[in-house]
Amino acid sequence: MSTSSVSSTTSYWKTPTTTSSDSTSTTGTSSLDFESFVELLATELKYQDPQDPVSSTEYVAQMAQFASLDKLNTIGNSMDAYQAYDLIGKSVTYSTTDSSGATTSATGTVDSVTISSSTPYLNIGSTKIELSSVVSVSS
Repeated sequence: MSTSSVSSTTSYWKTPTTTSSDSTSTTGTSSLDFESFVELLATELKYQDPQDPVSSTEYVAQMAQFASLDKLNTIGNSMDAYQAYDLIGKSVTYSTTDSSGATTSATGTVDSVTISSSTPYLNIGSTKIELSSVVSVSS
């Protein structure tokens, strides 16, 4: 049985961008949805200098950038899910932090994957862990 370790040079998982507090999880970066973008755009229009208005071309460019960013975010979430599905049936070692703050490691075989709020969770027996908690994988 071969074991491959996940290191900082391995791009199999991305660096964790979520922080967990109790059972809620929030992303480390703020995200805008389309409605927030439109509110921001309306506020910009409301308070712009009438002597020096912003051209409509700039707004179209901002809208295109926002749409591109939204699609890239969707692709990133899909890639995380594919990586998680790829681990089904494989033995993984993962680290967890218990309620006292101590970090422990455990090993188990991934039985299934659950996607909740665009975050993939690996089901190992009765344990549910985030993909970012995996430190090594073996066949």
